[in-house]
Amino acid sequence: MNELFLGIDIGGTTVNMGVVTPEGRVLVEKKNPSVVHQGVEFVLARIAETVEKCRDIVGSDRSIVAAGVGVAGLVDGKNGLLHQATNFPGWLDVPLTAKLADLLKLPVTMDNDANVAALGEYTFGAGRGFPHMMMVTLGTGVGAGLILGGQIYRGAHGAAGEFGHITIDVNGPRCACGRAGCVEAYVGSNGILRRLRELLSQFPDSSLARYDFGTLTPKEIHQEARAGDELAQLVFHDAGESLGYGLGTVVNLLDIQRIVLGGGVAAAGDFLIKSAQKILDRVALSESDNFKIVQAELGELAGIVGAASLAMSLK
Repeated sequence: MNELFLGIDIGGTTVNMGVVTPEGRVLVEKKNPSVVHQGVEFVLARIAETVEKCRDIVGSDRSIVAAGVGVAGLVDGKNGLLHQATNFPGWLDVPLTAKLADLLKLPVTMDNDANVAALGEYTFGAGRGFPHMMMVTLGTGVGAGLILGGQIYRGAHGAAGEFGHITIDVNGPRCACGRAGCVEAYVGSNGILRRLRELLSQFPDSSLARYDFGTLTPKEIHQEARAGDELAQLVFHDAGESLGYGLGTVVNLLDIQRIVLGGGVAAAGDFLIKSAQKILDRVALSESDNFKIVQAELGELAGIVGAASLAMSLK
């Protein structure tokens, strides 16, 4: 089969693109700064230029037959509209699918970036074989994409998957959304740093004390955890427990089989997952053998592969 699919992942900072085979293998990958402040037409024109470069690299023996797009924002995939996106000023009710289809001369489909990443992991990654799964992306924010019955679940208004804003403690710290005690307030990057500050005085010999907290990242905390730093390990343990309580709500409600963790914070791996799984086993009503928390397999390619998987549904 000579058909190939284009995956486009439009984020607030970077546009990632790739040419993907029907088996999920990325043949070509390209990255561009998003420069969303330049406006819709400018960004889409740059995407079209990059797609032409991808076509040149692939050559004439194989052809790109459809494109899928994942974009961070409130998306109406059925009608091809990006209603709004927090990090895309001025991008309101943009007919993104139609505009890209005209520029690329291809059928184009679109969905929210979290849904697209979840589809990628379900189709070609850590969620394979589990038609009831959720992918949770842990970074500055905490988002999720749901696959139920082997299909993306979007909800009545396309807003399903706001896992980061499940309340796990009404008296908890303030979240960026303005509410108190959200999962994100504990498990997002800022929540992890807040917990680190709270505990630091109890660990005066911690290697983390020498870091500038204004620039410290979860990646560096993970490095120290791997090196044996007790404070770093405790911070991820506490974040994992908070994550586990939030996941317990989802598992009890939707009978999820597999939870896939992606994003920068998820790179902490077992330091986070073991404590999350322990709490989940405690609070979930079904047998623990029925659900498992695992790390994502596709890494930074999840958005590209997921968007391409979306495009495959057009054929």
